[in-house]
Amino acid sequence: MSCSFAVDAGTQGGGTAVFDVLRVRDFRLVAIAELLSSLGDWLLLVAAPYFVLRLTGSTLATGLTFAAETAPALLLGPVAGVLADRWDRRRTMLAIDVSRAATVALMLLVHHPGQVWLIYVALIGEAGLGLLFGPARKALIPALVGRGPQLTSANSLAALVSGTVRLVGGPAGGALYALAGFTTVVALDAASYVASAILITAIRHRPEPATPQDHGGTVLGRFTNDLRAGATHLRATPGLPAVFATAATFLVGNAALTALLVPYTGTVLHAGAGKLGLLFAALGVGYLAGAPLSRAVAARLSDRTVMTSSLAGLSGVFAVTFNTHDIAWALVLFVLIGPPGVCFLVTVDTYLARRTPDALLGRVSSAYGMLQAAATLVGMLGGAALGQQAGIGITADLAALCVAVSAATALLTLRPTTADSPAPLPTYKPEV
Repeated sequence: MSCSFAVDAGTQGGGTAVFDVLRVRDFRLVAIAELLSSLGDWLLLVAAPYFVLRLTGSTLATGLTFAAETAPALLLGPVAGVLADRWDRRRTMLAIDVSRAATVALMLLVHHPGQVWLIYVALIGEAGLGLLFGPARKALIPALVGRGPQLTSANSLAALVSGTVRLVGGPAGGALYALAGFTTVVALDAASYVASAILITAIRHRPEPATPQDHGGTVLGRFTNDLRAGATHLRATPGLPAVFATAATFLVGNAALTALLVPYTGTVLHAGAGKLGLLFAALGVGYLAGAPLSRAVAARLSDRTVMTSSLAGLSGVFAVTFNTHDIAWALVLFVLIGPPGVCFLVTVDTYLARRTPDALLGRVSSAYGMLQAAATLVGMLGGAALGQQAGIGITADLAALCVAVSAATALLTLRPTTADSPAPLPTYKPEV
């Protein structure tokens, strides 16, 4: 539930092409399911920490609600990727949604401080199950829409969903918590998973029969072989190491700036929590604008050009934003963060999918999710520590420089590719 600047049949051309992919029935079901479950998650973004604070009065206990969302990404990532590739993805998503509804419902049992541990268990369980859901969903999308222009549209639409949820989810959760209480928020989150499961049940796509695999050897041995196959693909496929290095550098800088956001709002802008909410709303507006833009630029520019220009633009906007002392200008600049951020993230998702065989997509998506979690953790800890010692301005400038370095990394290490066209997939034969 942590907040961050970054975000997880179409025709070429204008922004409306983003929505053309919704004509694919099965993808439409997945997109609506993702919207519902994501909205449920963000309702808890404000409600869960406030509820824990009200029960315990402890800042530490409240902070642990955020930590509970981060740890599973680092611990369970490899397992999630392997399982997403071994299991039927539609059935996996269905089972996970049902399980998440039950897990979230555990929070309904909490009524006094001694039961707060149940909230941590529920949040860790929800995050851990989400780690299985995410790679399965990402790996299913190319099977539903292909790897051509529709894949870019699908990823752009995912960014649009993310922007919408960011814009309304947190504030709505806070308002709903104030009006109806924590029980109502939890019930709605659980209900969103149930609704998502119903939609996934209606998906008609069925995977082709998998190539028979030798089930001899130990479970650990087969798991190790699966991990090795994914790591070999990431290491040997041209472009993937460069994209991972570019993304890691960007995410460290982005997370450092995220860690500075509250102190920047309070000490530089001299604003309160209400103004911070406005900044997040401005960021959400930028995400909404960036979704159709990402589809348009992908149809005209190479992946390297989109990544390099997006990151260079972000670096400049970040540098100006965190040296701005006026709330009105800050709101404008926060809107400008969204479009290049979405363009970069959508391009990375599409790039990875187009260069990964279906049998490995879960492992690659999971590896990228682990990279995001690790880089975000390093960036937030580093940004918070350096901000305390060197000050907000210097730390923000260094973080913006880190984003500029990521732009240079993309420019120097990636080869230009044909815009909005699928790359030849490397062959993959499961190790038996």
